[in-house]
Amino acid sequence: MLAGAVGLATVVLEMPTQAQPGRPAQSSQQDFPSFETVSKGFTEVQPPEGSRGMYRLWVNQKTQRAIAELPRNFEKQNLFMAWTIAGGVPTAGVQSGDQYAKWKRFGKRLALVEPNYGVVSTGDRQSKDAMSRVHTDRVILEVPILAMGPGGGPVIDLNSLFLGQSTSFFGRRTMGANSRLATIEKAKTFPKNVELAYELPLSGGRFGTLYYSIADIPNSTGYKPREADARAGYFTTSVRDIGDPGADTPWKRYVNRWKLEKADPRLQLSPPKEPIVFYIENTVPVRYRRWVRDGVLEWNRAFEEVGIVNAIEVYQQDAVTGAHMEKDPEDARYNFILWTNGNMGFAIGPSRVHPQTGQILDADVVMDEGFVSGWINSWENMVPDQGVESLGPETMQWLATRPQYDPRVLLSAPQDRMTVARELQARYAAVADDPIRSVHPTLDRPGRLIAAGGHDGIATESHVGNCAACQNAAMKAMDVALMRMTAEMLDFENNSGQSLDGVPEEFIGPLLKEVIMHEVGHTLGLRHNFKGSAILEFGEMNDSDFHGQPISTSVMDYLPINIAFGEEMEQGSWSTPTIGPYDVWVIEAGYAMGDNKEILARSATDRNLDYATDEDTMGPDPMARRFDHGRNPLDYADSQIELVQHLRGQITDRMVEDGESWAKARRGYDMLLGRHIQAANIASNWIGGSTVHRVLKGDGSERDPIEPISADQQRRALRIVLDSTMRDEAFGLSPELLRKMTVDKWYDAGGMRSIGTDATYQPHSRVAGVQRSALTWVLNPTTLRRVYDNEFRAMPGEDVITVPEILTTVHATVWDELDNPPAGDVSDANPYISSMRRNLQRAHLERVVDLASENNGFGSVQSPLSSLARQQLRDLDQQIGESLSRSGGAMDAYTRAHLSDAKSHIERVLDSEYVYNPGGGGGMGGIDLQALFGKESQ
Repeated sequence: MLAGAVGLATVVLEMPTQAQPGRPAQSSQQDFPSFETVSKGFTEVQPPEGSRGMYRLWVNQKTQRAIAELPRNFEKQNLFMAWTIAGGVPTAGVQSGDQYAKWKRFGKRLALVEPNYGVVSTGDRQSKDAMSRVHTDRVILEVPILAMGPGGGPVIDLNSLFLGQSTSFFGRRTMGANSRLATIEKAKTFPKNVELAYELPLSGGRFGTLYYSIADIPNSTGYKPREADARAGYFTTSVRDIGDPGADTPWKRYVNRWKLEKADPRLQLSPPKEPIVFYIENTVPVRYRRWVRDGVLEWNRAFEEVGIVNAIEVYQQDAVTGAHMEKDPEDARYNFILWTNGNMGFAIGPSRVHPQTGQILDADVVMDEGFVSGWINSWENMVPDQGVESLGPETMQWLATRPQYDPRVLLSAPQDRMTVARELQARYAAVADDPIRSVHPTLDRPGRLIAAGGHDGIATESHVGNCAACQNAAMKAMDVALMRMTAEMLDFENNSGQSLDGVPEEFIGPLLKEVIMHEVGHTLGLRHNFKGSAILEFGEMNDSDFHGQPISTSVMDYLPINIAFGEEMEQGSWSTPTIGPYDVWVIEAGYAMGDNKEILARSATDRNLDYATDEDTMGPDPMARRFDHGRNPLDYADSQIELVQHLRGQITDRMVEDGESWAKARRGYDMLLGRHIQAANIASNWIGGSTVHRVLKGDGSERDPIEPISADQQRRALRIVLDSTMRDEAFGLSPELLRKMTVDKWYDAGGMRSIGTDATYQPHSRVAGVQRSALTWVLNPTTLRRVYDNEFRAMPGEDVITVPEILTTVHATVWDELDNPPAGDVSDANPYISSMRRNLQRAHLERVVDLASENNGFGSVQSPLSSLARQQLRDLDQQIGESLSRSGGAMDAYTRAHLSDAKSHIERVLDSEYVYNPGGGGGMGGIDLQALFGKESQ
């Protein structure tokens, strides 16, 4: 993982050798067993010829133990420790964590101590003295000294450190590991680093490999930190400087970047003094290596703008020729592109940085083959989480007490909903004391070592923006799955004729290259930029004259595949073929020599340089969005819904071929439903939205930092959500299709999930889940609060969308049957209000009753919303009464019972002394009357 909160200077209290009051005296060599006794049966590990190892290592092959002698000056060494589970888990090879520390001796024990890098004082002497009283170093763990070595340094048991205390490094991942069966797989010592790996059975008995890398960080490398700027998206190394009480902020932030300099500063274009070197691991399939290599080297285009040619070099590790096989991917000295096959469909590009400067020291990219080859349960894993994509922090807190409204519950498979609800409640409880994760638990923020979770309890933004939250490749895997199942239906022409793993190379190759470009961007220090997709209209990106040009300002966005659906549309690039203008600019802003103020100033007037990142996705800006596309994402949402409707109509005829199981029809429908949900959710993000610009006063920009979305755009977005989710016909579930949507049953590891799945598709439950989620997207605290605030923010005479307008529009769409008398033949078999619409109306009634409560949880809009909802209940009661009266005896039994029941419920609510407390619960499959309406009125 990326480094945690770090600082500018280290406050180190050196341990004197003489005894002091309250501190143990240092032991002499005579106080320990002899080294000969301790090392009996051990063989020394030899460093490379002609060099001396950072530590001296000895290994006992019989007992599989390792010991190390630290140098005499061990207390002066600044250590960079990195650890990885290199095998035996689905995420094998992904950097697990790192720590910056020093060894300190306390008598017969050594303590691993984390220096205070997070808080410093550059003020006067008194400020520094006061700072050192409070912000002290931290003991991480301790080990006994076994003996004094032949070089005069202390000897420690590495097994006791790295196996006995493995949970201090890996947490729960090594709980239950059987260290008694551990074997030493690697033990290497070099002048500046030590590498050690153990293989042992992890919990459950499967063998795993724990890899540790320890390096000596030099005090000075000649690297000059660069101050971070909010307009350019870099991960940062941050410190609180409490030495200047008059400063606007105590936080000092420096961009994370490599030390990259011209070999000859006099040249306009110069090679670097020391290039950034990546090794493509031997495990990367030969058929994909050129696309991986191209993805890494594409960034050289940006560095040429800085005046450095061939800033990045790539070498292929190869088992056949032996090239670079002596290098370990986990070794912190080397940067690798790794390939795994955990069938998880992820890719990740974390890096490790110097704790005082932000200089990147090590980086790896891990790519999982599930991105290419597997379905990876995309519906179950990804679609429910997409349902909360646009919801803000207050809504996430609101959902914590209303799981019956949570899209993550509603969009799960029907048999899993209660389990998912319980898991979410447990997650909320586990992070209740974390101010970020408690409002948005999907932003998992791992700490660095032990249970502390970062310096001074603060984990840095890099954890949020990079390792934990990066789902780019996992989402791309859904695009690959879509292409596998619909290529023929889309009339895809494979011009090259070459296919890789069943997918045309001209599709999968560039898509893989784009993912690698994205992850390598992270290793260069770059954060996500979710405004990258706003560069072009659809027609432009699919224009033949635009071939080979970027279709996004940044590869650091999450970009869906570009499907040119529609008449007379020519298919352009499926994915962006190269880095975009923002990528070039942000590298220039971070890596250019000298003052970068003029470079940064260009962002004020060039909209291709707009930037928004992970935490912005919780905000009001609908352009700060993952997996939307185009300058106007509402056009994209419309096009995706049309695409889904087109493909649904071909499921039975063209998606399932002769000899294939009809279960493919069900998988295909659910895949398309996921895209349907994604499109509707994108549109919902625009309701109550405002564009946020990172502009400064006097920078030449004509834009305000806050620019409300136009009322017409919001109305269009609301209509897209309602039209695509509230009508039966929006889901394309014909009797002919439903009779074919079965599931294969296999009583083995690959089919156990399907054992509990009903062979018949559950249209009512699935559609109700989508419709209830759509109600949450529109009628939630964040959206309605933003709409309410925008009413006040509007200029005189400006057209605005209002809270009453939204409530009325939703109501009219859900209950429109009440305004139209039954026409044609109505019967119990052909009811006036369909079964799915009755479910929707019950769900909407539940929401309105909730809104009518004085404790509805809607913050600043709570009281007016409660009043509006009560009035809407009165109006609905009257509407239902008039509809029942008009129909006479012509209404079917289903509809009459449904409307009579709804009217009765409304009357009881309006006559009751209070409206129910929604935090008390609610039915997952419908309205829980006891929870919903409270006691009967007396």
